[in-house]
Amino acid sequence: MKNIDLTCLGILVLDVFGKTINSFPEEGTSEYFDSMELLPGGCAYNTGIDARKLGLNVSIQGKVGNDQFANILLDSLKNENVSVDKVAKGNENTAFSFVMIPDSGQRRIFHTPGVNNTYCLKDIDFDSIKNSKIMHIAGSSLMPELDGEETVELLKFCQVNGVLTSMDPVYKTDIADVIVPCLPYLDIFLPNNDESVHITGLTNPEEQLQFYLDKGVKIAGVKLGPQGVLISNGKEKFKLGVYNVPVADTCGAGDAFIAGFLYGIIKEWDLLKTAKFATATAAHCVQSVGATSGLKKADKILEFIDKNKL
Repeated sequence: MKNIDLTCLGILVLDVFGKTINSFPEEGTSEYFDSMELLPGGCAYNTGIDARKLGLNVSIQGKVGNDQFANILLDSLKNENVSVDKVAKGNENTAFSFVMIPDSGQRRIFHTPGVNNTYCLKDIDFDSIKNSKIMHIAGSSLMPELDGEETVELLKFCQVNGVLTSMDPVYKTDIADVIVPCLPYLDIFLPNNDESVHITGLTNPEEQLQFYLDKGVKIAGVKLGPQGVLISNGKEKFKLGVYNVPVADTCGAGDAFIAGFLYGIIKEWDLLKTAKFATATAAHCVQSVGATSGLKKADKILEFIDKNKL
């Protein structure tokens, strides 16, 4: 009996949010913004904490440095009642992002990967993964020692041990070689349209979706930002819009969508209900500054769905 609902494995990052930043200063000049907030983040943290807030039993695996930023991340995990005993430590700096939030809420990010550059198979607790219902790899293309053949090895381990697999890439123009070999071993793959252009070489979301299904992904989706999501399991296909909510910050919306989707998979909901729940989870995320601060328990998300239309 597997007693971990979800293992989120991947990048852990300390984020600094600056708001409101609408323009870059000219060289040798200054611009001023209203507020700054320091928050833990990274795809593995965001998706894992979101899933924990929804109500899943979550384990987070990743790597931090030997610095004050690491302490902030680890303390934040503890405060969210997530164990830190699967988080590896390295000598490089903890990964760091400066997130600039303009009036539109569409953030810009400066990022330094730090210790995530050294995260590898030997840092992973395979016994814990074996005891999980789903393993989600978060931040593929930003872990060069794990991306590619090593990720395929990890996904094969999951298949052999009855663990469902999910993956979320990070936008880079050269990610196809990292992602495409993994597709036959993925049960769930939900990238966005921009990522999909570089993975598939195709610009049409319908064609991107079919590319993933043809490569062996069991449930594939293409997140379309304000246009919603296109999703299919090879038998059913849906195009869902978004909920009309005020947008404070889009940072973490994709991670929240995935957390909501994996919650539905754990609860064995049908594809449409799962996708609607994921969309509503993302809608809660964007209403607050920070990647995880807007999330609520699953029953509150379900109440929101009952009262609002896509």
